[in-house]
Amino acid sequence: MKNSVFKKEHIEDIAKERMNVCHACQLYTTDDAGCMIPGTHPCCDQRQGGCGCSLSLKIRSLSSECPLGKWKAELTQEEEDAINQKLNI
Repeated sequence: MKNSVFKKEHIEDIAKERMNVCHACQLYTTDDAGCMIPGTHPCCDQRQGGCGCSLSLKIRSLSSECPLGKWKAELTQEEEDAINQKLNI
């Protein structure tokens, strides 16, 4: 979530690349019914086997990956947690 609020150029570059992949994916939806939390679209359609996550948040999470393997995590969750701890986030 912090990467959506405190935007950094290198993370936005990764997010843009990931969203380009998502736009072409069969799991991409702007229909709230496919989202885990209504009102968070576009998302990865959970009705079609996706995670239901808000893509505007997920594409900026460096420890997240596409459920279909179309893009990989840049960091492990532990690495991201360690960075956040160092930054007091």
